Amino acid sequence: MGSADDLAVIQKVLKAAAPRPTADDSQPEKNAYAIRFADEAADQFAKSLAPLMTGITATSKRSASSVQKNKQLDVNFSTPAQGLALGISLKSVHIREESGGKRYTHNMKRNEEELRIEASGYHKRQPYAVMIGVLFIPYDSCDDGKRDNPSSFGSWVRHLRPYSGRSGPKDDEDRFEKIFIALYEPDGSAFNFFDIDTNPPKNERPRSAVGTAGQPRKTLTYGEFLESVHHLYLRRNSADFLWDDGTEEPIGPTETDSD
Repeated sequence: MGSADDLAVIQKVLKAAAPRPTADDSQPEKNAYAIRFADEAADQFAKSLAPLMTGITATSKRSASSVQKNKQLDVNFSTPAQGLALGISLKSVHIREESGGKRYTHNMKRNEEELRIEASGYHKRQPYAVMIGVLFIPYDSCDDGKRDNPSSFGSWVRHLRPYSGRSGPKDDEDRFEKIFIALYEPDGSAFNFFDIDTNPPKNERPRSAVGTAGQPRKTLTYGEFLESVHHLYLRRNSADFLWDDGTEEPIGPTETDSD
């Protein structure tokens, strides 16, 4: 469920965010944990993406211009020439709700509204910016579905999908170019990403390896997530040609067959 390097990232995040609250802890304690978690995750994302972003310094919690004046993004790549080129917004639901179905679907409306406000604010000011959303939830969010009622994980994918998939600067401003769900084990033993434009299982965990019947993988490793974000940035901001192994080259005159 991820390479040693991938697991080292989530383990650093969990260690920095500790102590992990329980359902019985106060809301301020839960909020403080979420902030510590997001701050460390943003730092790790920024460090990991930096080598991929030629000529742009990755920073976390950096101010970026939006129509609502300067706002802070969890991860921000900007240059004087481009302004905001790539922004990543992090959200999370770490603890099951205390009542009802004891699921991870509380605060769904609030997180959705925050994401839409962020996307709209930045895209109105800087329509070419690539905006990425990431929602962190524990892996057992995939296990709480019953019959026709999808799991918390499946419910999040269904709820957020309309706000992903912005393909160009003329598309809806309140949509992200891509939204991922980051699934993790609280003990740091697993860490994977799910592209919400991929069809999710209703009541089970998405596959992290090719199935016995040749079924394709559904999740991405941390490294694959970084590559996906990088390629979204390249498609929007450069004319580089990408091969399927991730190598790139400038587009120029191509070889032609001689007569």
